[in-house]
Amino acid sequence: MESETPDAPPPKPPAARATTVRYVGFDCTTDGRSYRLRADVGGAPRHVTVIVPNEAFAERKLRFQDAPELCVARLQREIDSGADVPDGLELRMTPDELDAYRESQARRPSERRSRPGRNGS
Repeated sequence: MESETPDAPPPKPPAARATTVRYVGFDCTTDGRSYRLRADVGGAPRHVTVIVPNEAFAERKLRFQDAPELCVARLQREIDSGADVPDGLELRMTPDELDAYRESQARRPSERRSRPGRNGS
């Protein structure tokens, strides 16, 4: 007696691995802050540094707490554009990028909401 087995589905092609970018830390330098990021591009880790000049903070174009997110977005744009991202890549935030960020923040509605006082007013 022959055993009938259902036809096995064809093997699936390997899924393209999603790129992940993680903030690792920063170093203060004479030029500004160097933000260390790790990008896993196609399964291969790449260590990238994004430099934010001191003037960006001094001129209030960028807040310290927002810089890591901006640097991750900068690297993600590089990856999404298909640019080569070699291990050890160093990127520098440009004045135009910082101005665009500041303008985008000015257009956002305030996330702070006034809190009522203790008496509910």
